[in-house]
Amino acid sequence: MSEKEKNVADELGQQAQDTGGQGEERDKLDELLADVPEWLRGPLKENYKQILVSLAIIVLSVSLWSGYSYYTTRQEESASYHLGIAMSKSDIDGRIKELKDLTARFSHTSAARLAKLLLGQAYLEKGDWKAASGTFDSCVSEYEGALLDTALMGHGYALEEEKNLDKALSDYIKAGDANRGFEAVALIDKARVLSEKGKKKEALEAYSKYLDLKPESPFLDFIRYEILKLS
Repeated sequence: MSEKEKNVADELGQQAQDTGGQGEERDKLDELLADVPEWLRGPLKENYKQILVSLAIIVLSVSLWSGYSYYTTRQEESASYHLGIAMSKSDIDGRIKELKDLTARFSHTSAARLAKLLLGQAYLEKGDWKAASGTFDSCVSEYEGALLDTALMGHGYALEEEKNLDKALSDYIKAGDANRGFEAVALIDKARVLSEKGKKKEALEAYSKYLDLKPESPFLDFIRYEILKLS
């Protein structure tokens, strides 16, 4: 047999082997689809390889998502643990260091977002208005919902200490107008800043709105005293 004839024979043998393998696949597929209605059996048999590939992709995606979920859960647990350690620090500098480390290491966790707000609060407690303002400002640009409102209030307090009353007033108004729980306290802060700016009429209006909103507030005596000073 010539070399050419041998090559042809080998090729035919390989085709026969492939055909046999495909036939075996088809036989197994026929068994699997035995209970499937006839109208659906045809399309499934025609596209079974594409279907198998799609199923493989789905299984792989679920597997990867499960791994990611496990990873994020572990990250949240670790971040929460470190948040507890940070808040247990009695000295302010130690607490600030722990909170800064936490926000850097676990930046994508819920615990880190809370830690960043607590870091701003720690700077306020220390009297570092610039660091507090910068930390809360970063939160304002990143957060939504109640976390955003909390950041706005903290930012306003830092700005107020820096005598940047206009921007502080703007933060209090934004937090109060969002109607997510800061309406009352924002009115008091708004009134205080307005009073400091010499806008007595607007300050009285803010205090009056507060009394309408919180008629049984524990701060009634303080509010009435402030109203008397402005009247």
